[in-house]
Amino acid sequence: MPIVFACAASHAPGMTAWTEAAPKQQADNFLGSYRKLGERLAATKPDAIVALTVEHWANFFLNSMPTFCIGRAEHYDGPVEEWLGIAKGRVPGDAKLSAQLIDACLDSGFDPLFSDELLFDHATFLPMHFLNPNLSVPVVPVIINALTPPMPTAKRCFAFGQFLGQVLHRSEKRIAMIATGGLSHWPGEAQHGKINIPFDKKFLDNLITRDHHQLTAYTHDEINRDAGSGGHEIRTWIALAGAVQSWKAELIAYEPIVPWATGCGLVQFSQ
Repeated sequence: MPIVFACAASHAPGMTAWTEAAPKQQADNFLGSYRKLGERLAATKPDAIVALTVEHWANFFLNSMPTFCIGRAEHYDGPVEEWLGIAKGRVPGDAKLSAQLIDACLDSGFDPLFSDELLFDHATFLPMHFLNPNLSVPVVPVIINALTPPMPTAKRCFAFGQFLGQVLHRSEKRIAMIATGGLSHWPGEAQHGKINIPFDKKFLDNLITRDHHQLTAYTHDEINRDAGSGGHEIRTWIALAGAVQSWKAELIAYEPIVPWATGCGLVQFSQ
């Protein structure tokens, strides 16, 4: 079966940890739209979710940071953060689909790390909270390094996503793809709380107009300067654009929510 659903979504921990800190209208619009995306995902009846995601030192550190990592566990526990405001749970995995992706990568010029023991932090568990609230759909996490240099280039992320999309379109299963992270934010830095609205809007416009040249032209230094250290997570969105590059992208919501210190975006892709 082909890919049946695709979306990209931010994962600012304030969405659940300090929801009430945000202006009510902004929070209601964004979180309501997030839940509606979850309803749309459920309506497609996927057999598995492939999550293009990142992590925050929950599994890897400076001495061992993979460019790409595909989880192949039977389940994933999380969230690791006690303060996130989300009850701990266990997300089922799809080890068979994971193995198929890993094998396909190794046959075609990509060499991802694999892991049987990934923990989920807010980067993956928070989107599951809204998009897979019953934790009933098995998940295959595909982690992209957005934490520390050297990171994969935007062009490489797009190509990786393109390849994954080709493999998944040939799957016998109904696949939902999600990308999570961003948009502009400077977590734990002197500029914490800053949001670069012009950068966010331009990036979203590049997605919606399918300007793949601009999406693959983002440089590490440009992202670092204009979107912050947290902005490197847009690599997952770029990878998803590669996976469904002929699909139309629709902006569901964008809110620059200062108390959550993040430019928060939701985009759905459809054929």
